[in-house]
Amino acid sequence: MESNAPGQLLGYVLQLPRALCHLLKGGPGDIVCVELLGDVATRSSNGETISEEDKSSISGNPLTDRSSNLWKTFSNWIDAVNEGTLNASKTKFVLYCNHPVRGGIVAKFSDAITQQEVQTAVNSAKATLNDITKDHEIWKYYDSAINKNVAVLREIVLNFELQLGSAVSYDEVRNEIRRKHVADTQVEYVLNSLNGWLQQVVTTKIAARELPIIKWEDYDHRFVTLFERVRARELIDFTLQDPLKQDAVQDQVKKRPKYVEQLDKVSVSDDDILEAVIDYLKADVNRAKWIDDETIDESVATDFEARLIAFWKNQMQELKITQKNLTEDERGQLLLARCKSRSEVIRDMTPPASTIPGTYHALADKPVLGWHSDWESIFGSKKEV
Repeated sequence: MESNAPGQLLGYVLQLPRALCHLLKGGPGDIVCVELLGDVATRSSNGETISEEDKSSISGNPLTDRSSNLWKTFSNWIDAVNEGTLNASKTKFVLYCNHPVRGGIVAKFSDAITQQEVQTAVNSAKATLNDITKDHEIWKYYDSAINKNVAVLREIVLNFELQLGSAVSYDEVRNEIRRKHVADTQVEYVLNSLNGWLQQVVTTKIAARELPIIKWEDYDHRFVTLFERVRARELIDFTLQDPLKQDAVQDQVKKRPKYVEQLDKVSVSDDDILEAVIDYLKADVNRAKWIDDETIDESVATDFEARLIAFWKNQMQELKITQKNLTEDERGQLLLARCKSRSEVIRDMTPPASTIPGTYHALADKPVLGWHSDWESIFGSKKEV
């Protein structure tokens, strides 16, 4: 059974990434709207407007010379100008298409940038379609544009631009995100954040019978911190720039905090304890810096810890079953070694070497995990909420 539903759905879905492009290109005082001044539109505080109509196709060119997509668009713009909804001299008219368009009337309209070129393009369109009759599906749109409102058509064509994009338009969004100096490794994260937010805003407004208008300031307020954070996305090891003080390291060794006591309980060497203290302090410094700089937030740190805890728990259980021949100390040391060598990422980036072992020691210090099989009864378990 054939259906136009997939193509129609693509046409509606296309509006969200196009609205994102408008927001990413916008500035203070702008509003972006969907299905109001076009499929997607931007209106600035000075009244200048971008009215965009989006034409999509699963395959093929939706903007042929005789397509209703083309002529209905110009007819609708003419109606909006005649009604006063759009000011032709202060509006940029954009026709976005998700498939390549080569030549034809629409390309000539787009290429025309002077009054003379506009007149030539309109005359060329009229000559190309001189055989159109009143029973053709585009007649009423063509007639409105070419015969009844040609002066308005010329004004529109003077400010008209054809834009060609990707199948679902998200490539254009990605490019706009990159222009915000976002690293390629973070583009998808930003795109998904923006897209999810916009979908929620638009659907909530529609459900509440409100106009789907988004103020640029609302978008900026929601994402200014995100953009600042992803621009400095690298997990810098701040202890390389500001090395640990030996006094701080030795103070930890002397105080024997709980994570050190946990290591003592499985008889690790003094060198291993010194390494643990250094990792613990480095991880503590970096985590605080990353949160202060908004490279990560508490939810990211909590998720990272949860993954480490899950790995520790699985390893603890496996060693109890498979390594019964080892002594209690040996199993604890093996568990520690496996956890220290665990590979985990923080938002798709590998953290500094001290982060994973240092975080494990911080968790052992709370304590929410341990190396000895009876760590809970010895040190008192503090379950993570």
